Amino acid sequence: MTRLGGKCALVTGAARRESIGRAIARALAEEGADIVINDFGREDEAQELIAEIASLGRKAKFVNADVTKVSECRRLVTEGYAAFGRIDILVNNAGYSTHQTLDKIEEKDFDQMLSLHLKGPFFIIQSAIPLMTAGGRIINISSEQAYIGHRNLPHYSAAKAGMLTMTRSLAAALAPTITVNCVAPGPTATARFKAGPEYTDTIRDLIPLKRWVEPRDVARSVVFLASSDGDAYTGQILDPNGGTVMP
Repeated sequence: MTRLGGKCALVTGAARRESIGRAIARALAEEGADIVINDFGREDEAQELIAEIASLGRKAKFVNADVTKVSECRRLVTEGYAAFGRIDILVNNAGYSTHQTLDKIEEKDFDQMLSLHLKGPFFIIQSAIPLMTAGGRIINISSEQAYIGHRNLPHYSAAKAGMLTMTRSLAAALAPTITVNCVAPGPTATARFKAGPEYTDTIRDLIPLKRWVEPRDVARSVVFLASSDGDAYTGQILDPNGGTVMP
């Protein structure tokens, strides 16, 4: 028996191949949920994912929207709800990091990181709440950098740290009807991460578990919180990170 049969999940940033968002969307579909796939562009990749989800016996709808813009956040929720007539699970996953030294960060760079990782998720949640059923689940995707920071990611780290506190605030505001939790992954072997400078055996061996987090590891944490297994959780942070941070 699937844990999410009859549910609908909206996942932002879900189309990219070998990404956390795509793994989340697929894992939720494997558990029986229909999926609203959001991304900005990536039409071809989204159609591939729709086909994958269809092969699992579930339905999916792609909504192309830029979640850094409030009007687009609202349109995403409206179109997602119209596709299936419900939103039970919302996963705010869209995001990326940009390594920049302090002196190179411009206002537009700072604004982009906060809009993508903090402002966008807030207004998606605000728009979705009136449409969510009782027992709805909101899951935000943060990062280990929320705890430790990174010398070349101050804007990204600040935004992801803000997401932790926003999660707790909204969990208190929406209890007992809707739960709000967060997943803060460590270094994850996505296609984007593999193409970067940190994907080395030397860095991997510094991780206590001596392995990278895989996108499916993050997806399993999301499924746990989205299902009845996570009934007792709200305002909490799960940290699939291999031991890189032990908060």
